[in-house]
Amino acid sequence: MNISKMILGLGMAGMLASPSYAQDKSGDITIVLSSAVDVVEPCHMNSTGYIGQVLKANVVETLTRMDPETSEIKPNLATEWKQIDPQTWQITLRQGVKFQDGTDFNADAVIAALNRQFSPELQCRDTIRLFAKTTIEAKALDPYTVEIKTSTPMPLMPTTLSQIGMTAPGTSTTEATKSPVGTGPYVFTSWDPASSLVLTRFDGYWGDKPQVNQATYVWREEPALRASMIKVGEADLGLQIAPQDVDAQMDVGYLNADTSRIRIFMDKPPLNDIRVRKALNMAFDRSAFVGSIMSADALPASQYMLPSVSGYDDGLKPWPYDPEQAKALVEEARAAGVPVDAPIDLYGSQFMQANLDEMLQTLTQSWQEVGLNVQIRMVDKIQHSAMRRKPYPTDRGPTMVHELHDNTAGDAFFTMMVYYTSEGALSNISDPALDAVLNDASVSTGDKRRSLFQQANRTIQQEVVPDIMLFHMVSYMRIGPRVSFKPDFTTGGQLELAAISLK
Repeated sequence: MNISKMILGLGMAGMLASPSYAQDKSGDITIVLSSAVDVVEPCHMNSTGYIGQVLKANVVETLTRMDPETSEIKPNLATEWKQIDPQTWQITLRQGVKFQDGTDFNADAVIAALNRQFSPELQCRDTIRLFAKTTIEAKALDPYTVEIKTSTPMPLMPTTLSQIGMTAPGTSTTEATKSPVGTGPYVFTSWDPASSLVLTRFDGYWGDKPQVNQATYVWREEPALRASMIKVGEADLGLQIAPQDVDAQMDVGYLNADTSRIRIFMDKPPLNDIRVRKALNMAFDRSAFVGSIMSADALPASQYMLPSVSGYDDGLKPWPYDPEQAKALVEEARAAGVPVDAPIDLYGSQFMQANLDEMLQTLTQSWQEVGLNVQIRMVDKIQHSAMRRKPYPTDRGPTMVHELHDNTAGDAFFTMMVYYTSEGALSNISDPALDAVLNDASVSTGDKRRSLFQQANRTIQQEVVPDIMLFHMVSYMRIGPRVSFKPDFTTGGQLELAAISLK
């Protein structure tokens, strides 16, 4: 049997077996994404934006939620929480909630969902990002109270719980699910990885009834095509509209949570020489991209997080544009025997951002002008992910990878531990002194926590230079005349259907 048809059949079977669904079709909408939804595993939804845009707060909910305007942590599936000691939290759950398959939401279900995050077979990307090396032990104190003990102090546990999806207890713990079941206002109805995905309103939802009855997600890689689909009425919302296609009458720009960078793998020459890494940062003019290839509102970046994130260092500025100094550093490295002429592979994937080809081509031209030989390798999502994550391919030469990262949780922990510690799943740094600072920061609170993360950011930019920081990204969304929606910094990883109103 064709695998796409098999998945579609499983999704439809799940819909028919579930309790109650809205039948009114007048509120159907279509959303066009920039990338195919080829994975629907909820434990990847914070680490892979397009999964979160479909699932988070729609199909799968979290225990707490973050207010996008104030960053305050508020109740959701949990109504209360309190810290008992540095390594123990007590969570009180909302009563009267059911999963979309009819299962009760209770303490046992929460424990199952939390334990699933740590399943070795699943290799949950969110767990790596949210917990780093910390492990947990959860137990039920009563049917609606859960105690969570952590191997190291986690002062931001309420924030962490706003990022973990509560999946139904029957969800496999050994294989990524293809038909996720949660407590959210929408049921995962059908999915053809080649073309579309459908969510349908769940009438058994515990909260307010949303206006949208059914949402069909489709995907088109070309930004101009996404924009055109909204303009001619084929879709209602279009994501990642390119700056050159922006229509002020239809498009809304917003500073999202993404920061764009190029990660440098520092294990092979010439990239193992800090002079070469500094030259890569100084060879191009970031301001020249703004208003042309990049949005006029994009901000040159100095750190891999937004200024609003606790731990960001306001004193760090983006690398200066100094091509003469870049040339001098390359020649100094050459004189010391560094093979600066060696080909360097730069991997990118078009789904990451609009105009990526043009940006990378401009960068490589600047690097060639200072004496470095960088070659662009555009690959698909699967290849791109394999280049970014441990275990890294062993047969690669000197390598750099373009990537985006969002930190919607508001604390540097959710960036630094996975990208900059020796054991981080997306790190190529091995620096025990930096590890010590980051580990100390992760268990600290208040001003000490913030100061230690700022210290780490200074060390990374000035002494390690493991990346080429590019821009804090601005996205454009095209909104059709049938709907109203206000995007914010969380929209890159969460597009809440309940926040869409119909005109």
